[in-house]
Amino acid sequence: MRAPRSFSFGVWAPFALAAVCAALVANPAARRAVDARLNDPAGLPTLARDSRIHYQPAVIGCAREVAAVLPGAMERVQSRQGRPFVRQPIVGVYASFGDYARANGLGDAGVAATARDGRIMLSPTLCGEERDRLAGVLAHELSHNHLFGWRGARGGPLPSWFSEGLAVMVSDGGAAEGLTDEEARIALREGYAIVVDDDGLWRSFADIRFEREPTKRESDADIVTTRQRLAFRQAALFVAWLRDGAPEAFAGLLNRLEDGEAFAAAFQMSYSASVVDQWRRFRPRHSRPPLGSAGAAK
Repeated sequence: MRAPRSFSFGVWAPFALAAVCAALVANPAARRAVDARLNDPAGLPTLARDSRIHYQPAVIGCAREVAAVLPGAMERVQSRQGRPFVRQPIVGVYASFGDYARANGLGDAGVAATARDGRIMLSPTLCGEERDRLAGVLAHELSHNHLFGWRGARGGPLPSWFSEGLAVMVSDGGAAEGLTDEEARIALREGYAIVVDDDGLWRSFADIRFEREPTKRESDADIVTTRQRLAFRQAALFVAWLRDGAPEAFAGLLNRLEDGEAFAAAFQMSYSASVVDQWRRFRPRHSRPPLGSAGAAK
């Protein structure tokens, strides 16, 4: 009887590797996820004064600034979102835009910061020309880190208007700088309003839906920035309205979401109304006054 053939991984390894490479090329999201794993900020040098902070040596001064504002930002998020952090975050501070893009899971060096898997990655721009945004953007990302640290993958994704609006509200405007609440209200009155529903996941800033497309202002770098910051501000206005109008209902909603409940069911249980119902109650506060009213132009 002939002996059965033995399987040699060495023979098939090149083919397996080629298949994996082809799959990654065909699936950009998978490729970015692999890049993020291979470029974990935890592998960067650790700041001596705060082991949560990892940095590239060229921005050690910025890393020290992060260490100075991190405790206060974490305390703000914990007090406003109602629970301690599940675990201490890891914060990566980058000097290289290329390294930052590979680590942030988006493959995009143009975003100011990202949060994923208990990590927060800060763009080199926050250590440079946009240093004044550092504290606010850090608090914004800590809000995401806190919420999804509790929620995990249970209950599915949350609508981006809620998670981003919460983060802007908690951080007092972080990631929506350059556009005021009043400007966002004016845009609402003019019909440049975000679409609010039970899902609405924004996978990129280009995915943000408006009832009427906003136009670029002269002061803005580009229309993408205009859309993103306008959407974030409007979302924060709505989330703040939900909180201020019914604090107990809002606290219950956060608890349910952190416990992993699906968004639509958690919202209905907390407010005895749907998101769309609440949005319709919110919007008239920002409607254009009818012609002939006291607020109309003459």
